[in-house]
Amino acid sequence: MTTVPDSSMPDFLQNLRDLLHDRDAADRRADDPHALPRAAAVLLLEISVTDAGGDEAERAVIERAIRARFELPAEDLDALLREAERLREDAVSLHDYTHRLRTGLSVDERAELVGWLWRVAWADGEVGRHEEHLVRRLADLLGVPHREFIRRKHEAGPA
Repeated sequence: MTTVPDSSMPDFLQNLRDLLHDRDAADRRADDPHALPRAAAVLLLEISVTDAGGDEAERAVIERAIRARFELPAEDLDALLREAERLREDAVSLHDYTHRLRTGLSVDERAELVGWLWRVAWADGEVGRHEEHLVRRLADLLGVPHREFIRRKHEAGPA
């Protein structure tokens, strides 16, 4: 009886090479000065597409948030938001982005980001239940205490 060679081994090796290549690319991006604003933009953009309303108003809030927190020039901001939108569309999970922000920002900066998430959610005049759920989940992943989550919600809400 002859054995048939296992053809899955080359696939396994190629997958391993691809995984290592992706890890190298991620390590190179670790020194990227736009990594934190890009991650924040992905989260803000995700909130903006959670409901069907207020696209222009939400986009304006996102631009203000990134400009205020990360002090990007307009030309860098446009490119960053285009890239963040592409990343958001391709994302399977937001965990990589929340992890990067959790490790790269202080507690106060993460709470400020939660405030901006609420402002995006409120930009169209109301917060839907899916938006609220997503902001709550992101605040948890960012390590923002519930009390701060609630405070930021009330600060961002309608007057």
